[in-house]
Amino acid sequence: MSDPNQDYFAHHTSQPFAWKERKKARGTWRALFESFAYLPPFNRMFGKDSPSYAESYWYCMGGLTFLSFLLLILSGLVLTLFGPTWWQGTYVGYVTKSIHYWTAQSFFFFLFLHIIRVWLTGAYRGKRWLNYAIGFVAFFLSLGENLFGLLARGDWESQFVSMHSDDMLFTIPGLRLISPENFTSALIIHVALIPFVLLILIGVHVTLVKLQGIARPL
Repeated sequence: MSDPNQDYFAHHTSQPFAWKERKKARGTWRALFESFAYLPPFNRMFGKDSPSYAESYWYCMGGLTFLSFLLLILSGLVLTLFGPTWWQGTYVGYVTKSIHYWTAQSFFFFLFLHIIRVWLTGAYRGKRWLNYAIGFVAFFLSLGENLFGLLARGDWESQFVSMHSDDMLFTIPGLRLISPENFTSALIIHVALIPFVLLILIGVHVTLVKLQGIARPL
C-alpha cells in the first residue's frame, strides 16, 4: 500500500477531462487554456494539498526565490524597454533600478536559505539528485547573471567591477572573447541569454518538484 504522503497528488490524477462541462462553465478559450492541467504529466502538477511536514516557513524559501525571479524579469523588462538614459537620469527610472537591485538581493538571500533547507532535510536523496544538480547549475548561472548585471548598470560601481573583472575573471580561456567594457554584449548576456537559460532550468526544476512531490525530511 503506497504512502499517501509520498504521492499526495494521486487524488488529482483521476479527475475527468469533462470538456463539455468545463467549456460551459468556463468558456471556450479559458477551458482550452486550462486543458493541459488535465493531461499527463501536468495533471499531477496542480494538486492543492501538501504534506504536514512541508507546512513550514522553511519550505517557502524556494517559492520566494521563484517569486523574486519573476519580479526581476518584470522590472528588468521595464529597464530594458526605457534604456540606460531613463534609469540613470529620471527619478522613476532610478527607483525602478533600485527595485531591480534589491529584488536581486532577495533572490540570492532566499536561494541561499533554500539550498540550506534542501541540504539539511536531505531532499537531494534518491532520484532527486538530478533536480538538486539542476538547482546548483541555476545557482552558478545566477552568479554570472549578477556579474553581467553589474557590468550593464553604467555607474561608478559598474566601472569598478568592469576594471577588476577584466584583469581577473575574463583572462580565463573561454571568457576572453567577452569584454566587460562592451556595454552591448554585457547587456545582451544579462537581459536575453542567461535569463532564457535560467527560465528553462527553473521551469524544469519546479516541474520535477511537482511531479516527484515534496521530499520527506530526514
